[in-house]
Amino acid sequence: MKKLRLPFGVQDYMPQECYNINRTQEQLASVFVKHGFRRVSMPAIEFYDVYDDILSRAAVNKTFKMTDSDGSLLMLRFDPTLQICRMAATKLSAERADKVYYIENSYEYISDPSTARSREFLQAGVELLGSSDVAGDIEAVAMAVECLSATGLQDFLVEIGQVEYFNGIAGEAGLNDADANALRAFLNRKDMLGAEMFLREKKVRDTFAAQFLLLPTLFGDAEVLARARAGVANERSLRALDNLQQILSALKAMGWENRVTVDLGLLRGEYYTGTVLKGISGNLGMPLLDGGRYDALCASFGHAMPAVGFSVGIKRLLMALENEDKLVRDPAADYAYIADGKDVAFEYAYVNRLRADGQTVEKRFDATESELFAYCKARGIAKALVIEGGAARAATEEKTCNS
Repeated sequence: MKKLRLPFGVQDYMPQECYNINRTQEQLASVFVKHGFRRVSMPAIEFYDVYDDILSRAAVNKTFKMTDSDGSLLMLRFDPTLQICRMAATKLSAERADKVYYIENSYEYISDPSTARSREFLQAGVELLGSSDVAGDIEAVAMAVECLSATGLQDFLVEIGQVEYFNGIAGEAGLNDADANALRAFLNRKDMLGAEMFLREKKVRDTFAAQFLLLPTLFGDAEVLARARAGVANERSLRALDNLQQILSALKAMGWENRVTVDLGLLRGEYYTGTVLKGISGNLGMPLLDGGRYDALCASFGHAMPAVGFSVGIKRLLMALENEDKLVRDPAADYAYIADGKDVAFEYAYVNRLRADGQTVEKRFDATESELFAYCKARGIAKALVIEGGAARAATEEKTCNS
């Protein structure tokens, strides 16, 4: 049976799983559309050289690559946001499409077969292009809360941070970009010993070192901002705190204050330039949602514009819903029937009248009447029919499958 195995990190989805996947996609898309976002779709395969100067070394190592028939190097989609930025530079502006959403599979090259991470994963996300105002951040955070709520998930929070708070301290401390990125990585991993040793090695003044080491403790409700403000003096960090205060005030006015929390230790690297967000559930140890502001990324494709967005991991969201017993069975058909095949015209017309009336009608093949009953009972189908010649009748032994 070796030939029938799948590579690690990918999976088949059975009908029941697909039903919940489709249902969740529709719930998320409904929120996107109600906010005025329009769907786009991107190819899974692109030329690698479009992105090679933009991808970080970590991202390059996680990208599936292949060679085309003409020798061109291709890649599988690693990050839909990069593709949206490419489209913004070539197509979206011409159509004035500044609010777009996508539902796409992404792919991550992982070489360790013992990992629980997926190498193919479905994401639903939004990108708001052209808005540099805090109102764009507010819409992104509010939509993130609305999306998770729309799926029926109960145990969740959206954490918000601001990378400019860290950047302001790093600039004041005199760290160059490389050192700031290295320190950010320590803090993101909550490796405080590593961070402390790094700060000593770089001879960072004690005042600034204390500010950096305090970052992982700056999480919670709005009072965190007051604590954070007391520890810094640079304008860049203070503006970042003002940004978060505006977002929190708006979310409180919307009635979502209990769904949002501050985490100034959320130091997303990659291409984020301001507000960052992460959706978490208490019953799952992995983020469900992540995103933020990336005002410099579109410029990498020759079309400078500010932007903010987020994506939801559909599989992780379904795992969180399953842990809350929120997944649902796909609805059973209204009718199931067997036919003797002697009058196809009558059978087709009769069944189509039921379907036109909004009923779901399932035909069973090579089944006896008793087998039809057993199938209906197992599936919860309410009505069984037998079509013989030019007539249809309810099954004679039981008129309904669950009576």
